[in-house]
Amino acid sequence: MDSIEQKKAEHVLKRLVKKGFFQDKKVFFFGASDHTRQVIQSLREYQIEPEGILDNDKKKRNEYCARVKVILPEDVQNPSDKKYVYLICSPFWREMRTQLMDCGVGKGHIAYFNVWEESFFALIYNAYKGKQIYRRLLKKYGDLPILFCPYTGTGDVYLSGTFLEQYIRQEEIRDFVFLVVNNACGKVAGIFQIDNVETLRFIEESIWLIDYYRLCPSRIPLKILNDSWKRVHANKLEWFRGYNGWNFMELFRTFVFNLPDEARPQTPVLADAGEEVEKLFRENGLKASRTVVISPYANTLADLPDSFWSVIVDYLKENGYAVCTNCGGKHEPPLAGTVPVFFSLTVAPQFIERAGYFIGVRSGLCDVISAAKAKKIILYDRDNWFYNCKAYEYFSLNHMGLCDDAIEIEFDNQKLDQCREEILGYF
Repeated sequence: MDSIEQKKAEHVLKRLVKKGFFQDKKVFFFGASDHTRQVIQSLREYQIEPEGILDNDKKKRNEYCARVKVILPEDVQNPSDKKYVYLICSPFWREMRTQLMDCGVGKGHIAYFNVWEESFFALIYNAYKGKQIYRRLLKKYGDLPILFCPYTGTGDVYLSGTFLEQYIRQEEIRDFVFLVVNNACGKVAGIFQIDNVETLRFIEESIWLIDYYRLCPSRIPLKILNDSWKRVHANKLEWFRGYNGWNFMELFRTFVFNLPDEARPQTPVLADAGEEVEKLFRENGLKASRTVVISPYANTLADLPDSFWSVIVDYLKENGYAVCTNCGGKHEPPLAGTVPVFFSLTVAPQFIERAGYFIGVRSGLCDVISAAKAKKIILYDRDNWFYNCKAYEYFSLNHMGLCDDAIEIEFDNQKLDQCREEILGYF
């Protein structure tokens, strides 16, 4: 869900709260996805915690999304109980609503977020606004090629950075504008010391610019640095993800940058950030080479319940480690008993090197810190599939060549104790 969709969803959520939709009710979501994850995070701002997430995909059963357990629809006893309400965050809300109603759920107990549909007139308006953005860039930089990272995922920006030098050399590009959608992505670009990094003023501008490119591709020298972008409807590359063993890196190398098979991602040379990192350690009471940074949050892949982390935190603290949670905002509270720490992505690898240890579910941050000289434990849900393969097979840092020293563990939601023991065995 992009920021525009999220704003619309939050508006719907606010209206539901105001009208008392959730009062004295147990809340279920239908469909485990990043859309659902983000709406759950917004729902928690009203101190409302979902009972569970229904999903027809049996592979997702017993996984966790935003730390809420995923169950099958048939796992809910008496689904038409008047105490239950259901939220649907999916473009397929019509079919999902019908399924619930077939189970006896009243229409008044179902709410959906219809934020994905667009009209032709909206498309024309967006293109007009996109033309104004391009004129702004044209005035500032001239007619330089625009290399655009349209996605808020920091991992995508990092991977683009690892191929950028080879790409501009192949295309004989002397100068360019590197366009990103938010400050976090700009920070990742800063790791690669890229010149002419331009950040859009707000997320809607990315939609407008791409819609202008869709309508008038010959009028704007735009290169979209993403393997599949939903607003370019002719681009169906997402269905090649995992096909015939193609992973995240190979999709970018082949279909985004058109580089030969022998091209490998080039990790950045890390700048000296000793003073900034030292200040963070001093202010938060952390220990050099004896700090464990835990990153329990992910926007795309499955995550883990708080109960899983609590045993790990207690063990590490009892054995003399300082333990902190990487907190990226209000939707990412620190784990109980840990120090909340926010560090700029520009110095993330240096911070992890100073700490010595990192444990995290697979997320974009893992790409960013992949080159750090530290013990990095990366967790993947064994049953989490990403298009045509397991998430681990598609996103493995070691397999992509971003590093060769990551300890990558696939966990089974039915055997989390085993995963915990394996993690603690490295300490």
